[in-house]
Amino acid sequence: MQLQDAPELTRTWLACPRPRPDATIRLLCFHHAGGSPSSFRPWLDELPDHVELLAVRLAGREARLRQTPVNSVAEVVEPLAEALAPLLRASPRLAIFGHSMGALLGFELARELRRRSLPRPELLVASGRNGPGVGRKLELHKLSDKQLIDEVQRIYGGIPKPILDEPELLALTLPVLRADLTINETHTLSEEAPLDIPIRAYAGVDDPHVGKAGLERWAEFTTASFESGQFAGDHFYLAPAPGMRWLLDKLRADLPAQV
Repeated sequence: MQLQDAPELTRTWLACPRPRPDATIRLLCFHHAGGSPSSFRPWLDELPDHVELLAVRLAGREARLRQTPVNSVAEVVEPLAEALAPLLRASPRLAIFGHSMGALLGFELARELRRRSLPRPELLVASGRNGPGVGRKLELHKLSDKQLIDEVQRIYGGIPKPILDEPELLALTLPVLRADLTINETHTLSEEAPLDIPIRAYAGVDDPHVGKAGLERWAEFTTASFESGQFAGDHFYLAPAPGMRWLLDKLRADLPAQV
């Protein structure tokens, strides 16, 4: 089944910037807090021909711009699992990638798919995030707009200058960012058995929030293979071209081969 033939719920949740009807596996991508599905467009020319990229479209972004952003992991992974079900029943091969908040959502989606006895992903790639349950507790989502902007810039440097310089764009961005940070900062890890899928964990060497020990903690959440790695750069090491190429080289090696 191709995305354009899927139910409306599925098409609402997923963006497929370049359909590949002959693909044998789909790569489901989750962006960072405050990001959007379009951040994965530079990947399209780099992925193998047998891989189709699907970018998760959260409420408040792009085609869902008028929808109210959600504030919890459950409000993402439960309807998303339902949206994915028709695709997985028709073409079960799936890999998951997520950066920062996206890594958390990808991990919890894999567990939600298992709860529903849907086909399991063949790979989970977590980028820019310590293993679940590790890391300092922040409460940026409770700050005033000005404090939120200042702290996000200080800690992550993650709001692009064109948005900061345009009041209307900033006004659209802040509710989405606040909702995403709420997801990030209020999540509680539930006790469940480890996944039985390979996990890969990557980050920037100079990321002040994610270290080698934190990456290694991802190994505790799988009974299958695990590898980790770091590349030059900070929390957004994958945005400059060298970091993106390094990560995509890793992905090409990690993704299951065409069958």
